[in-house]
Amino acid sequence: MPGIGIRISKNDITLIFDELENNRPFEACGVLVGSQEGEKITVSRVVPVKNSNRTGRSFELDPTEFYNAWSSAEKEGLDIVGVYHTHPVSPAKPSAWDKDTMQNTSDVWVIAGIDGIFTYRMAEGMVETVEMI
Repeated sequence: MPGIGIRISKNDITLIFDELENNRPFEACGVLVGSQEGEKITVSRVVPVKNSNRTGRSFELDPTEFYNAWSSAEKEGLDIVGVYHTHPVSPAKPSAWDKDTMQNTSDVWVIAGIDGIFTYRMAEGMVETVEMI
């Protein structure tokens, strides 16, 4: 049985990589706006959000910008289906901090790092890879 899959446009993937490069050496972050039907997530757009914890090893979505993205999505009948962030000096694998934070949500996490871009979610206490479709 296939697991959950996520569809993200090439333009949005490019935007995330641009965020990685433009914010280096700091982590960049944002939200994935879209919808979920069963095990398929469709990202309508990626919305960069200011990193309130501007370091090279962690991120925190600016509350005001997050609220604005959520409010805009809701008005369109869409949801925040996940977050993205960058690892400007490390691989795109969840760090210990990422794993701890992922425990609090079922959302998908897109991580762009020095080795590419990968998608994850927390399921039953374990990090699992989400297939890009």
